[in-house]
Amino acid sequence: MMDKAEIRAIVEKVLSRRGLFAPPQDQTLPQGRMPLQSQIPTQGQMPPEPRQPPEPGKLSLEVSARHVHLTREAVKRLFGGDEALRARRALSQPGEFLSEQRVRLKGPDGVLDNVAILGPERGAVQVELSLTDARMLGIDAPLRLSGDLSDAAEVEIEGPSGSIRAKAAIVAKIHLHLRPVDAETLGLKNGSSVCVRVKSRRPLTFEDVPVRVRDDFMPALHIDFDEANACMYRKGDSFEILSSAAAGKPAGAGKPARNEAAPRRTGRKTALVTEADAKKLVRTGGKIQLPGGTIVTPAAKDVFYEAHCRIEWEQ
Repeated sequence: MMDKAEIRAIVEKVLSRRGLFAPPQDQTLPQGRMPLQSQIPTQGQMPPEPRQPPEPGKLSLEVSARHVHLTREAVKRLFGGDEALRARRALSQPGEFLSEQRVRLKGPDGVLDNVAILGPERGAVQVELSLTDARMLGIDAPLRLSGDLSDAAEVEIEGPSGSIRAKAAIVAKIHLHLRPVDAETLGLKNGSSVCVRVKSRRPLTFEDVPVRVRDDFMPALHIDFDEANACMYRKGDSFEILSSAAAGKPAGAGKPARNEAAPRRTGRKTALVTEADAKKLVRTGGKIQLPGGTIVTPAAKDVFYEAHCRIEWEQ
């Protein structure tokens, strides 16, 4: 009888052959990008920058495989005292690279082999997984943004020279990287949230996507393998920002007008009604009129249903 690791390896091989996405032994490349064939940096050198900055507001969609970030002490423990992370190739975010070294993750119910390490070294050990990965290991990893290790699950990380146990495992939350110029172009700011729609064979809308703005970021939406499978992602698929979830308005738009008269209207031309929008619209009850073609998210539909509100579509 095959164990979980063997079954997973077979599934990943089949998915890779069907062209859904690259297997998790490597980090998925952004749209149109080929692996760099540049010289591997030696200890202390940084890998080359992966690409030229795109024009403002031009965004890419990237799928992130499971991976770990290590501290200097963790690298020494796992690979030996004199060992340093050796860059295999640069990633899309400037200064970050995929390491040649790999580790094994161990949990109560299983193991994950050949897990990627991303460099450079960090101030804390972090293990970023999909929910499927966490269930394979048998751990209850919380949904968190990278860098937030509150209530992180404990996992064992094993290298050729030793192992460590750390409360470091999280399910990586979808997020959008922007430069200040991109944020200004789109009317967004650091810490805001947006709704995005992945344009794929199975189009999918993600709500409450955090926006992270920094000078050295490359603009990209990061999703994990579970999210990629859910929308049947293939290389070359793109996405659009539908609205600012926090403000309840289209990204880049001004303050929407409000119409308090019944039946309630959205008062804007956005193509999306989120759960937050729906909660505002149902306060008066009765009919809700929406422009034809408006996208109503599943969470918003639940709000309308529970409030016994009927949607009428404008022509």
